[in-house]
Amino acid sequence: MKALAGRQVRRSFLAVFAALATASLALSVSADLDPAHTDTWELPRASLFAVATSGEHAWAVGYWGTILRSDDGGKTWAHAASTTAETLFAASFADAKNGWVAGAAGLILRTTDGGTTWTRQSVTVPDEMGGTRPLDVNLFGVAAISPTEAWVVGDVGTVLHTKDGSTWESVKFDAATYSDDNVPDRILNAVVFTSPTEGWIAGEFATLVRTHDGGATWTGARQITGAPADLYLFNVAAGGGSAAAVGLAGGVLVGNADGSEWTSRSVDTSAGLFTIAWQGQRGVAAGDRGVLFVTNDGGATWAEPKRPKLFNWIAGTAFAGSNVALAVGEGGLILRSEDGGATWTAPSLAEPGVAPNLHAVGGPEKKSAPSEKKSD
Repeated sequence: MKALAGRQVRRSFLAVFAALATASLALSVSADLDPAHTDTWELPRASLFAVATSGEHAWAVGYWGTILRSDDGGKTWAHAASTTAETLFAASFADAKNGWVAGAAGLILRTTDGGTTWTRQSVTVPDEMGGTRPLDVNLFGVAAISPTEAWVVGDVGTVLHTKDGSTWESVKFDAATYSDDNVPDRILNAVVFTSPTEGWIAGEFATLVRTHDGGATWTGARQITGAPADLYLFNVAAGGGSAAAVGLAGGVLVGNADGSEWTSRSVDTSAGLFTIAWQGQRGVAAGDRGVLFVTNDGGATWAEPKRPKLFNWIAGTAFAGSNVALAVGEGGLILRSEDGGATWTAPSLAEPGVAPNLHAVGGPEKKSAPSEKKSD
């Protein structure tokens, strides 16, 4: 009952955010698309939800099917081809050529040429009549393991796996897998693999499911110290022999190599943290209201880096090599660091109209946090 009540509260919370976002967008469009002055028409910049990297290559995805690409470690960006207008929530690349993006209403796109072209992949799931139907739930996380293998997670407990790069199978987790008393059809927000065998999935109710055999089996039993046992988690990242997850109210959890024990390493903020990039002792955590923190000691201490003043929410972070880090978010925001996150700047954009949009604190264009993408 407690879990169901919590979902009802969250549903009301998200409904308010959705209404605010719609009103904000309407005001922006009405101001920019004045029929009497067509020469001044300018669409709002698309907010970005995720960034993925492979060597010097990087991709950022977001609203209206937006896909941006960089071939110089995030110094400059340009629009990449997109075959959809649906919102894209996640991206992952196995190498410089092969990757997937996932988004609203069951959308999965695959590229084999670094994002020059994209192919939509159909996914069907069993229906109540014993047949099949197209998958229509929002997908929030994707992990590319190889040019032909990937995992995707999303709403209502959705877990998908492909071994051949094109055929997706649904993987069902039951209550025993999660090892708690909450509903099995929970929101799963992120999936990450550090090798073909080692992987993690994170979501609501402090879900931290792990596999050590490439997804053949998953285990949800875990011990959490210093944080609520049902902390809502938005993202999980791994590297350097450990993993870290972030969630509401500045929550940060750092796990041991096995993934069975997690300890709070929370930052000094009440803002929700939507994303984390992790390389063992080094990490970048960011989220609502433009909060951005870095650590160089495995999360024991966190510092606020030097960066442009902003109030945009930040929804995606990633490392691009040993020292370069990237962050993306609301209003087309893109930030780049060349010193492991100590300082951040807005990079140059290769095309006009997609430059980062830095809103002043309390500015009139402030929109809702990316928590609006979560639905149940």
